[in-house]
Amino acid sequence: MPTATRILLVDDVPMFRELGSVFLARSGPVDLAANAAEAFRTAEVRAPQIVIADMHLPDLAGTELCRLFKSAPGARTPRVILLARPDSPRDHGDAVRAGSDEVLFKPLERDTLIASVRRLADTRSPRGLPRARIEQPVEITARGQRIEGIVRNVSRGGLLLNASLPLQEREEVSLTFRLDGREDLVAPTAQVIWRGPSEDGIDCTGLRFLEIDARAIEKLDHYVNDHYPRTPSTPSVPA
Repeated sequence: MPTATRILLVDDVPMFRELGSVFLARSGPVDLAANAAEAFRTAEVRAPQIVIADMHLPDLAGTELCRLFKSAPGARTPRVILLARPDSPRDHGDAVRAGSDEVLFKPLERDTLIASVRRLADTRSPRGLPRARIEQPVEITARGQRIEGIVRNVSRGGLLLNASLPLQEREEVSLTFRLDGREDLVAPTAQVIWRGPSEDGIDCTGLRFLEIDARAIEKLDHYVNDHYPRTPSTPSVPA
């Protein structure tokens, strides 16, 4: 029988902790902490496999909490989900740069939270986010230049594209694209995390979204839900 996933939920709002513990009860034992200091004390006694923490704790930024958990020696490094404000693309970008495995916006939807925990609970390698095929033009701003490209697949966490000029790994760029001809523009920043040939030999670039707001994530979720599953031959987004 698989070992239950121990979860540590860190938030200074009592009602959120109580509600979150109810949502997560079937995923594994849940420990609760009201601040970072309490979270670290709890983790010393019962090491979590997954840490879910608000970005704005009273005693420490969630980004710093993430970095400390990720750099702690000894026990297996936990997966970290950071919780961002819905109107703050900067929160999302800061969380990604801090090394969070996933970023969710408040207020949380039960199904989204549970799906994220289940995806990250695999101790070997978390499953990738659901993604969908797409073929839309994208404008990329990088190094002061505007570059044209084509988006090939997309998830709530990132996308895979072909660019007219090569992008460098870890480079941060601005993107502007539509999910279809009728949609409003989606305009996140993103970081290059992968480069390589696709199965058909075309050079592809995988990017993870940095600064993006809750409304854009919701649009991406709807698009993926409407177009998933994608065909197996489409290159995977490593995000």
